[in-house]
Amino acid sequence: MIVSMTGFGRAAGQVLEHQITIEMKSVNNRYRDVAVRLPKMYAPLEEEIKKVVGERVSRGRVDVWLQIEEQAAKTRSLKLDMDLAAALAESLARLKDDLGLGGEVTLSHILEFRDVVTFQEEAVDPDAFMEALRPVLGEALDRLSDMRRAEGKALAADLGQRLADMKTGVEEIRSRREEVVAGISLRLKERIRALTEGMEIDPARLAQEAAYLADRSDITEEIVRLDSHFDQFGELIEKGGVIGRRLEFLLQEINREVNTIGSKSGDVTVTNRVVDIKSELEKIREQIQNIE
Repeated sequence: MIVSMTGFGRAAGQVLEHQITIEMKSVNNRYRDVAVRLPKMYAPLEEEIKKVVGERVSRGRVDVWLQIEEQAAKTRSLKLDMDLAAALAESLARLKDDLGLGGEVTLSHILEFRDVVTFQEEAVDPDAFMEALRPVLGEALDRLSDMRRAEGKALAADLGQRLADMKTGVEEIRSRREEVVAGISLRLKERIRALTEGMEIDPARLAQEAAYLADRSDITEEIVRLDSHFDQFGELIEKGGVIGRRLEFLLQEINREVNTIGSKSGDVTVTNRVVDIKSELEKIREQIQNIE
């Protein structure tokens, strides 16, 4: 099955003393790139979360957000810096005396300074928290994967139809192959006759040159290679998996053969079909940018 690189997943649940909400969004990227955003005190979990996501996502940019709501008061403790408070009280008292100010130094004056009283978060046990987090993380990844597969299914259907349209165009070109060669030979002979009017020409040499040019303009090899590329493209769509880069390579090869056919042939019908196929190729190129 084809998997798109675009998707969204969300899950929520209880993890130890916390209510956790996980959201993740993925978009197309040449490589796998996982970014995790979570509160600072949970930073030790980042690499393990990236590892879990990487086991499920082969390619694409994935942004993961963790919202953690604390439900237990014990996760915070009050910390009083007595040394800082004493130093501030002494300094303020000296400042009052040196400047001849009235009044007394009070607790409210000291508490106006930062870091005298702070809340200290209790240390997180990364292993225990990560173990409890896995079910919620797995559920978010399941929903992300479901959406990526659903979009991949739609992409596969679209690519299959466009591949069929290109095959139809090549069949029309194939049916014109003999007419194209005959037309090239006829135009060459007429041009030579016009340029050499009144001059004696060896008919055998004229026929030989016309056959040589017609052979150089033959598009049989290009059509055979296109058939092979189309078969491989269809097989990859059917097989699915991580195929984005292989499809990109095949697309380049198909484009090369189609360009060669267009440059060799002066037939109007063939030229029109080449334009149609190149239009489909451009649309396919846009689509496969989202395939894993």
